[in-house]
Amino acid sequence: TDITARKKAEAYLEYLGKHDVLTKLYNRSFYVDELNRLERKGPFPVTIIMLDLDNLKVVNDQLGHAAGDTLLRRAGEVLTKAVDLPNCAARIGGDEFALLLPGVDAEGGLAMMENIEKLIVLNNQFYSASTLSMSAGMATSVPGERLEVVVKRADLEMYRDKRNQDPPAPSA
Repeated sequence: TDITARKKAEAYLEYLGKHDVLTKLYNRSFYVDELNRLERKGPFPVTIIMLDLDNLKVVNDQLGHAAGDTLLRRAGEVLTKAVDLPNCAARIGGDEFALLLPGVDAEGGLAMMENIEKLIVLNNQFYSASTLSMSAGMATSVPGERLEVVVKRADLEMYRDKRNQDPPAPSA
């Protein structure tokens, strides 16, 4: 008997278990597993880049969720272009993304962030409805440091970047 359809269905279910359908990036579950694997096996150092899609709520509120989904898909396109194996890009929350870069030092992480910025600029040239913008923070592990601490450091840097990008609140 032909089991092609069943094999395709099994492959798709396996894909869904590891990927975010909207962005085509890895999902949070895969990210957590990969973080744990890197914690045990390396290669070190591990550089982690945390990213947050800017203004998603505003786009959803003003232009609708379809426009917000388009922004998320565009973020996925940019990160897919930027990241090659063994590195991994994952959507870990609504508008939050993480890059795991095993065996990459701080200099390599900075180069990755610059590349992502260039790809965002290029992506924005093809879309007029809304501008893709992401806040980013990076941290590189030091010997003996837990990766969850590296994630927290990268997160703090990302929030610092987000604060620096936000326009000042109007004064009363």
